[in-house]
Amino acid sequence: MNLSVLEKMVRDGDMSIDSMRYLINCRSECEWLDYKEMIALEHDKSLCDFAKDVIAIKNVGGGYIIIGVEDKTWKPIGLSTRLPYDTKLLRDKVRRATGVDLDIDIVHHNIQIADSSILLGLIFIRSSRKRKKRRTPTLVNKDFCTKEVYGLRCGDIYVRNGDSTVKVKSGKELEDLLYNLEAQADNDSIILSGRISHFAIENGTYHLLEKGYEQFIGRTKLRTELIDAVMRDPRIWIINVHGVGGVGKSALVNWAVYEFYEKRSFEAILHLTAKDTILTAKGIEKSGRSLYSLENLLDHILLLFEETPPDNLEKKKELTIEYLSAWKTLIVLDNMETVHDGRILNYIQYLPDKCKVKVLITSRQKTGSWELPFPLNELKLNEVQEFLEIRSKEMNLSFPSDQEIIKSVLDATGGLPLAIQWLLGRYKINNNIKEIIETVIEKDSPLLEFSFRNIWNVLSKDAKAILSILSIFEEPPTTQQIVIATEFQIDRIEKALSELLDVTLVIQNTQIYEGRVTYVALPITLSFAQHQLNEIGDFASECRQRFQKYIQLMKLQESEIRHVRNRFEKFGLETDNEKRAAILCQKGESEMFIGNVDNAEIFFKQARDLAPQSAYIYAMSSSYEIARNRNDKALIYADEACRRVTKKTGALCYTIKARILDKKQDRNGRVEALRKALEYDPDDYVIRHQYGVALSCEGQTENAIDQFTIIIDKEINKAIPTRQLLMALKTRMINQKRLNREKDFQNDLSLAREIFNKYPHLTYENEHFSEFFEGDD
Repeated sequence: MNLSVLEKMVRDGDMSIDSMRYLINCRSECEWLDYKEMIALEHDKSLCDFAKDVIAIKNVGGGYIIIGVEDKTWKPIGLSTRLPYDTKLLRDKVRRATGVDLDIDIVHHNIQIADSSILLGLIFIRSSRKRKKRRTPTLVNKDFCTKEVYGLRCGDIYVRNGDSTVKVKSGKELEDLLYNLEAQADNDSIILSGRISHFAIENGTYHLLEKGYEQFIGRTKLRTELIDAVMRDPRIWIINVHGVGGVGKSALVNWAVYEFYEKRSFEAILHLTAKDTILTAKGIEKSGRSLYSLENLLDHILLLFEETPPDNLEKKKELTIEYLSAWKTLIVLDNMETVHDGRILNYIQYLPDKCKVKVLITSRQKTGSWELPFPLNELKLNEVQEFLEIRSKEMNLSFPSDQEIIKSVLDATGGLPLAIQWLLGRYKINNNIKEIIETVIEKDSPLLEFSFRNIWNVLSKDAKAILSILSIFEEPPTTQQIVIATEFQIDRIEKALSELLDVTLVIQNTQIYEGRVTYVALPITLSFAQHQLNEIGDFASECRQRFQKYIQLMKLQESEIRHVRNRFEKFGLETDNEKRAAILCQKGESEMFIGNVDNAEIFFKQARDLAPQSAYIYAMSSSYEIARNRNDKALIYADEACRRVTKKTGALCYTIKARILDKKQDRNGRVEALRKALEYDPDDYVIRHQYGVALSCEGQTENAIDQFTIIIDKEINKAIPTRQLLMALKTRMINQKRLNREKDFQNDLSLAREIFNKYPHLTYENEHFSEFFEGDD
């Protein structure tokens, strides 16, 4: 568990399915995260305990409660059915016990665990995004069950302390607790008994990590070019060494760092890594990272200059700018693709011109146009030979130097240093190099992660299929893109990807800015997988065709993009998750229109998984279900949308609900839904007209006439009235007839003639009044 990541999730209010997965994988509780097997808020004791937890979490800055996880063991066991509480009911329950209105939300997600999918509840308690505002605690505001030990008493203050909810006696005690918690989140690699140094060299203003090698091999030209890239242009302060995993990015940058140190090219050097795993003889093992959040980076910079970091983030920033403006400094950030805090790149991108700083980063991808990209490719033949010679000596191996064998090693490994190192490890076990090389280049037996064949043989059919089709994508794909290509259910794909991740055949990558999760495999891994395509028939070619069709659909015209943007503004879609989900809904609508209902189903499910708090997304899902004539399911989504309405989505949600109730012949329900819709948008005359028609169908003719009159009065005073004027007039006339109000009917008929004479642009509506004009003079 990384507290800085968790704190950011809390600040963002992230309740997506990806956030649920992260929280489950934490496997431990803390101030911002609590697990529960079940809640039963009908019982006073359970309600008191839950209310204490909610207030406690609110008082430490907000956080999550996951329902469906076994207490103490933290094993996810799931729920047999959805919890009987929506957001409003949860808030009502807590208010009943505490007298306090708290911002609580709840969603449910199905998560793939091992071989099955389980249902979990995710409750989010919102608090202030600003740390300083958390210093004013929320107190229990009423007595509840005070005669019982578990009862609540007015004035009680509850907080989370570790994995427990405790009562504190004063604001000062809360202040101390919050200080300790936030300090830990800012610096969760620091052990309380003292700071553990990550650095091999701590010499004044030089803090350098281990080199990671005994001797750097080859790449002479690249070394010179990298030094030049860093030192050449003072206007370019960010250099990104990027390339595939295992290509040697960290080693090259480490060489440059030590070169700068030896020559004292900079007055200060700070060398950090976000890498949390290392490859050893025993396999992949955990490693202590020195970079994980913006606060942590700023602390490292200040400690480099022997400055005690202040608590306040803005003050940290001010101080670091002062030092970076005074000292010629090199900051090295290794393995940036594993950092989840996008504020780091934002910070270094917008460093002021007065700063005398260079930032050298390594990543699996280019991160933006504002940097100088420095691509790193695989080793060439001569470099492979040099690598083999030097590493063999370091490992006390007598590796053959025959050019043919060297070429075979290059072909087998793709020139990736990490793969060559694996091959040498295999040679140390079996020193018959020809046998090893022959095995590597055979179709059914390559090398690389010590033995692809053995791993492949134990993979499930789905895992083999997913690995085999990764090569059809030009860029590392997301889960959604794999769903589109394969037409597999998302749970099935997640299970297969989980299996591939477990055996390290693919790597999960989080895009630094967008937060998108993609799946990457080494080129040689994909080469091996492609050799196995005969096992899955035409599956790969079918996937390629489907995905290419999807790409064409994703290439929106500017008018379509503008349409989506208009939705963002119209319905108040502010978060990135909501915006992406809205685009998915639009794609689902397009697929539905052309008859691809299976693809549409996938798009709408992904949208709900991505933005489970969005009233708009549930409303669009309901509209889709109406089109499928699945009215019961449509009503479920419409009710969920109405429970989550905002000022901007209320009219949409309730008009969609009215459509469903109309189909279900619930006239009274339809009237009520349209009445609610008008409360959110009283100036929408289309909704008002629908409301009038619904009232008329319900037999409330007088009330219906009142609604049509409101529309007519507004429209008649416009310089250029719309067709809504005539539609309201016609329906009012129909209702006048029903009430036998001949005089009022004739007055409306005269008004209709005046409108047609005065406004030529409305004459095309004349045919709608032909039944009234027949027989008239």
